Amino acid sequence: MTTNLDRSADELTLALNNYVGDIVEEVLVFGGDVLKFAGDALLALWKVERCHINDIITLALKCSFSIQQEYGVRDTEVGLELRVKIGLSAGHISKVVVGDNRHQYFLVIGRAVDEVRLAQNLAKASEIILSPNCWELCDRKLIEVEKIKDERAVKVRYIRNTPDFDADEFFDRCAQHLDQNRICDNFEILRNASVLPPNDKLEKCLRKYVMRNILKKIDDNQPLEYLSELRPVTIVFVNLQFDESANTHHLCKAIQDANTKIAAIIYPLSGKINKVFMFDKGCTLLCIFGLPGDKQSDEGANALDSANKIHAFCSTALMKVRVVSIGVTSGPVFCGVVGHRLRHEYTVIGRKVNLAARMMMYYPGVVTCDAVTCVKSKLPSYFFEELPLIEMKGVLNPGTVYKFLGVTEKTMIYKANLSRERCEYYPLLGRKKETDLFENLLNDFKVNRKSRIIIYEGLMGYGKSQLLAEIAFLGQEAGHRVVAMELTKINVWQKFFVIRTLMAMFLGIDTCKTYDARQYILVTRIRGVVKEEYFCLLNNLYHVKFPTSEEVSKMSNDTKNEKLENIIVNILKNALLKEVLIFVIDEAQFMDPASWDFLENLLSNIGIFVVMSLSPTTRKGRLPCAAAARLMSSEDTTYVQLRELTPSVIVQKACQDLGVVSIARELETFLIQRSHGNPLYCEELLRNLHLNNVLQFHMLEEDEDREDEWDNLFTVTALKTQTSMTSRESDSYICTITQNVKMHNIMLPPTLKGIALAELDNMNPSEQMVVKCAAIIGVTFSTELLFHILPEWTKMKMNQTLAALVESHIFKCFSERKEMNTSQIQDELSNELCFFSEAVKSMGQESDLGMVIAKRLKQEESIMQCKVMGFCTPLLQEAAYELWLKSQKRALHLKCASYLEFQAHRCLCCGGGDFIPFHRYAVEGMLHNIDPQGTKAKGSKESVLNEAASVLVSETLKKLEQADQGEELQWKTSFQDSFRAEDTEMKFLERMDEIIMLTEMGKKRIGNLRSCECEEIVEYILVPLSQHCVAVEDTARALYYLLESACGYVLLSNNYMAFTYLNTADLMLKSVRSKQRNISFFEESVLHSLKGEVSYNMGQINLAKKLLKKALSLLKRSFPMTIVGAFFKSMVETSKHLSRQKKQVSWQMSSGREKKLAVLYQQGHCLSVLWQLFSLDLASSSKKFSHLAALMNVNCAEESQDESQIISSYMEFSLCCQLMGYQQEWMKYELMAIQRSTHLRVVGEELLIIAKLATSLAYMKLCLGNLPLAVQLGYRAHELCVQLKKPKLDCIVLNDLFNALFLMTRYQDSVRVLSWLEELSTRDDNVIGQACFVSGCLDLMLYAGFAFKSFDYCLDFVLNNQMNCILMSQNSIMLGLYSSLAIWCGRLQEWDDFMELFEQARRLVRRTSASLYANHGFCKFVECEAMLLRKYIEERPGKAHEMRNKITKNLEQAITHCSTSPIYYSRVYHMKAYVQLMLGQDENSQSFLEKAFEDSKMYGNHLELSWLEITKEWWFTGKCFMEDYWLKTAPDFPIWGVGMAEKDMGAFHKNKYLLNVPELDIDNPFPDSVGEEEIS
Repeated sequence: MTTNLDRSADELTLALNNYVGDIVEEVLVFGGDVLKFAGDALLALWKVERCHINDIITLALKCSFSIQQEYGVRDTEVGLELRVKIGLSAGHISKVVVGDNRHQYFLVIGRAVDEVRLAQNLAKASEIILSPNCWELCDRKLIEVEKIKDERAVKVRYIRNTPDFDADEFFDRCAQHLDQNRICDNFEILRNASVLPPNDKLEKCLRKYVMRNILKKIDDNQPLEYLSELRPVTIVFVNLQFDESANTHHLCKAIQDANTKIAAIIYPLSGKINKVFMFDKGCTLLCIFGLPGDKQSDEGANALDSANKIHAFCSTALMKVRVVSIGVTSGPVFCGVVGHRLRHEYTVIGRKVNLAARMMMYYPGVVTCDAVTCVKSKLPSYFFEELPLIEMKGVLNPGTVYKFLGVTEKTMIYKANLSRERCEYYPLLGRKKETDLFENLLNDFKVNRKSRIIIYEGLMGYGKSQLLAEIAFLGQEAGHRVVAMELTKINVWQKFFVIRTLMAMFLGIDTCKTYDARQYILVTRIRGVVKEEYFCLLNNLYHVKFPTSEEVSKMSNDTKNEKLENIIVNILKNALLKEVLIFVIDEAQFMDPASWDFLENLLSNIGIFVVMSLSPTTRKGRLPCAAAARLMSSEDTTYVQLRELTPSVIVQKACQDLGVVSIARELETFLIQRSHGNPLYCEELLRNLHLNNVLQFHMLEEDEDREDEWDNLFTVTALKTQTSMTSRESDSYICTITQNVKMHNIMLPPTLKGIALAELDNMNPSEQMVVKCAAIIGVTFSTELLFHILPEWTKMKMNQTLAALVESHIFKCFSERKEMNTSQIQDELSNELCFFSEAVKSMGQESDLGMVIAKRLKQEESIMQCKVMGFCTPLLQEAAYELWLKSQKRALHLKCASYLEFQAHRCLCCGGGDFIPFHRYAVEGMLHNIDPQGTKAKGSKESVLNEAASVLVSETLKKLEQADQGEELQWKTSFQDSFRAEDTEMKFLERMDEIIMLTEMGKKRIGNLRSCECEEIVEYILVPLSQHCVAVEDTARALYYLLESACGYVLLSNNYMAFTYLNTADLMLKSVRSKQRNISFFEESVLHSLKGEVSYNMGQINLAKKLLKKALSLLKRSFPMTIVGAFFKSMVETSKHLSRQKKQVSWQMSSGREKKLAVLYQQGHCLSVLWQLFSLDLASSSKKFSHLAALMNVNCAEESQDESQIISSYMEFSLCCQLMGYQQEWMKYELMAIQRSTHLRVVGEELLIIAKLATSLAYMKLCLGNLPLAVQLGYRAHELCVQLKKPKLDCIVLNDLFNALFLMTRYQDSVRVLSWLEELSTRDDNVIGQACFVSGCLDLMLYAGFAFKSFDYCLDFVLNNQMNCILMSQNSIMLGLYSSLAIWCGRLQEWDDFMELFEQARRLVRRTSASLYANHGFCKFVECEAMLLRKYIEERPGKAHEMRNKITKNLEQAITHCSTSPIYYSRVYHMKAYVQLMLGQDENSQSFLEKAFEDSKMYGNHLELSWLEITKEWWFTGKCFMEDYWLKTAPDFPIWGVGMAEKDMGAFHKNKYLLNVPELDIDNPFPDSVGEEEIS
């Protein structure tokens, strides 16, 4: 068959397998059998007596014509045209079985075999060729042929249709001829073998012909189709060409000897012989390294070394062998079952298999390899010789072909320099603690001169070589003698290699090319240290030719060796009198045992500082020798385990590797998630992205005036300030991702895949199957879903296998899903050095079997309770996933999707249903595929609560109705009386107290309620479900779940993940549109709505408005574009609202109610975000638009008749009116919301609405400065959140509560609430809550004069989490954190650190909203600017003018922003007073200061008031010198612990920072300056 093997191995194999299967079935139908498969060829056999051979040749010809007619040309789905060509021969053949009692292989030899291959070679596509012997033996009167020029073989044209030929009689006759080896008596069954009963004896015989790897999987009851994989392997084709004189005996003897020797060479190195067959008068053996269960990290080197040994043996030791040719290639191939269901074998197919076979034939007599194998082997270049390129049949672009020269001691001598050189422009990142440790221990060593060893252990790729290159440089820079070398695996078998090479480098003879040059240097270096009669002992060691002395000639070998060792010790002792000697040995696990023994003895006699690196011993790895184990566990050895790099360092490394100052946020996330902190993985991923044209490079541009763009939403904010930027700003570049590239679809680079597969293949077949199935689900997976897709497994077998994988650190077990994130965060933050004190296990040590069994049983017991697990190394998940064939993936993804659909809804605690309300009802076809579990779940939740809820609801409603008798609010009543409002609010507080009390009663009756699980549902159900749907190419469902995932992430405040899935959904929508398919207007509107909300959260105001208006337009509720349109629209909406309130319409929707509700909910949500957007701009026109959007939101809510929506819309309308100064409407709708809440049931989702109402009221009162009421509401909202188990909502409540208490200077209560926030956010792994906690800790130090956590703790949190995807999207919080850190550095005059932090904050300013926390952060930023203005005035007056303009503009903007949160007016006026005083405007300063006092008292901001009093005394009223107690105390502020009272803290109130004023030149305060540089 002819095929193009350059195609994807997956798709090609599927097409080829179907094709081959059809042909095999045709052969079986015609009474033949299949002996061999060889790639895309097969060898068929009709066994018959000689007297019947002419009939059987005719039968085989009829089979051939049937094959050509049915399958001669086939077009496949992958764009390939498959054709078949056929050669026939007839004659005697011999079956030869080679091998031993464990592994056997059969092949057929003889003239007929040689002729059939020659005939096949003569055939072209769609032709049938008869060999000469076959033409002689056939029935010529039936066959029409065409002669081939210069050949005895003939081409068959057709079979004649003679009148006397009876087809039925002919087939009956043939059936009788073949009866003795009839495949089956039953016409419906083609082979008896397929229905044979079990037979142990027969099975034992047949098992010898199947590779052990495959037998293990078969014994594990794995389905046949699961044996097939796509994996990278190394192919070794061995071809033996025999002399013409070789007879059958010679051939059999040579093939048996070759097989035995090859097996002995490759089996210990995890290689396998796959098949043996005759080929063109020669025998070919196909050997494979890297089959399932055999993967090794060094398989390339193993294959080449084996090929070299095989070539040497077969060329010299085999009988009648003329030429031995070997081709070695590496790459991805199909490894699996090929053929028909009744006749198949396990083999490999792929371009690399074909290439190895061609190289074997076109480069005879040598060992050749491709460029991939050359690189993969990691052998030095002098082991290879490039060969001229020869055009090979069927091979396109083979690349460079090398001749492998082999590994000899001569080629290796002295060649062991470090492969990684230190580069000044490529500094070592993330290993400062490791280098500091080296320098500290070296300083101690220089004092005591006692031998010292540092061993750095780390996984491959952890940067050990670069670390040792840096250490070698540090040692040389300190003036010490450093001898550095790097070992390879081959060195472990070379006796004394390490010591010999170290000494050669030490003596300076490693670079000498001739023996006399080495001899001259040796004489110079050792004369006077070693007696001349002993010089000859160095001859064999260093390939020199000193004359042998009489004394040495009389020595025994042992005496010579002992004397030689003494010479080396004396040479080193003499050198150490003058200098410190440092030995640096990279990859020390490859040190030979003799060198370990000598090194141990050497270090016990003289003082040498040794630095080593090594890789940890794998599960099947070679344990260190006894001397190595003793040295590693010595008290003079410091054993350090290298940890993975932190995410921030990975990003720095990526920038360094790419030569840019910033990379896109999406690329950051990709590298952090896929590199897993491994520098090598990061490099390989970047190289792979670059080769696939995924990366784009742009000149760095400032983003202040850049127009808002969705694609740049995260890229722009990812810019980082680096010191290198300031020197050559014009040469600064940033790296982004090519548009429309899906990062999650990027395949693993082959190098990383090979590393992961080596780990996978160390597992047994059951473990491999579990890992591969888990990989389909994802990095984290539920054990229930895993059990669902495992093929016919029992729970017990799965649990036992999982326990083994957990014990081997392949999987992690999480008792709760959120533990996963906690463990990941702890891993990221844990960057301390890891020391080992225990002894290293050497060969011969064993563990107690009883303890092992007990541990395993305990592990299995814990696994049974575990519901969620995850891969310890996500790289392994990706590699295992890519092993599956496309058809297999599709089937498994479909099983996963059907299983997860029933859990794809909001958690029961939140009432169930879709994340996008009524989403499933708005999208056609989704109801048929999705069980409305959310609706059922809600009912089931309330049924669980039924026992207590009936009591709760009746008692609560009864009490609330009694409390409201005679005081029911009328909707038309005017709420001008503020005392009435306060009275209503107090009654709401009383109701909340009753609700809390009754909720506690209900909780006791029904037991513990579940916590909110929405985050887990989004991460572990919705996101995987969308990926499963994409994999099965169900676009509609994939889009549905992508939008659900994005909405879930928006609700969870993870804007980056929402951004990611919205981009994926957007690309999918465009793809659907390009195929002219119908697109749901609702889905498109949801996409625009969510994009608008994410844009708003990221501060992209104009973009958010544009997207939300587009969404409303799609929802048929357009929003006016002009002020005139807004005026008329307001009249219509006001009329509609008043009419609905007046009539209190109670209406019911017609059929399709849920679909209409979905649209109303979506309209309301868009309008809710839109009014907030317009409220940020306080222009009169924007106020009108804001008011209109809020009013339209109210109308949508009332139209939906949903109480939660109505209450929420009233609260938002109230807040809108408050921001615009409409007090009457503000208080009216606030009270209307409170009144509405009295009708809610105190159960389920309605109880959650009350909690959210309390939270909103507390936030509103905090913004407005009603701090006492904010505190009371906050405490009650906190209680409800605790009862409802809503930790995320509780974190928001506690943060608001802390700020209210802090502004009231209720420090003891503030500390207690802050401790609650710390405990809750840590326990729930809420990074936003943790950031709020750290922000509170910084506020305590900056403005209260005491500490709850140290500044270093806060700084470490920000530095370690600044790359956190969730936190990076929280611009308001990050603005506050960066500004707080900058204020700290500015106060302490740490201006370099200040400028870096200030720049980070500056980039976030324009991307924040006008929320309370954004305004708080902006006030701090203005304070930073004020400090910078003071510095410029004092040191660089030329820059002060520009800064004065900036801060003046920002102060006015801060005043505007504070209209939404007037509690911070006093801080802004405080800063204005400070700026005016620095500018010499004393009167203006006093005026603003008085305004600040007035606002502090009006809004109850006691914190600012206390600072203002000290400021006033410092600036204007003080009569004596004032000391700055804040500067005097920092950074050692008194710690206020939980439970401490104010009296325990001392005079901390004095610790207020004094705002110093610089001295000005009255005549010229701000001189112009040209060409001055910015401070950096």
